[in-house]
Amino acid sequence: MAREYTKEAQQELMEKSLRNVRGLVDKIEAEEAARKRTQKWVIGAIVGVTLILVGLIGMMVVRNDRGRPILVSPPAQSAPTK
Repeated sequence: MAREYTKEAQQELMEKSLRNVRGLVDKIEAEEAARKRTQKWVIGAIVGVTLILVGLIGMMVVRNDRGRPILVSPPAQSAPTK
């Protein structure tokens, strides 16, 4: 059986439930904002590390190409034929 409440009691219960719902909505919004901030940091870190690695690989390629002499040997002479 449903319990009968006075108008004041119903109003108080409604206000309390609205406060609870508002608190839950605020909590969910705060968690979403924190997740978005964390996601931005993670993406930024991945992009930064990738750029550093590409730069280091590029420097290694450029550095290894310089200063290495290319040896060209003369063609081998064949034995004279009779």
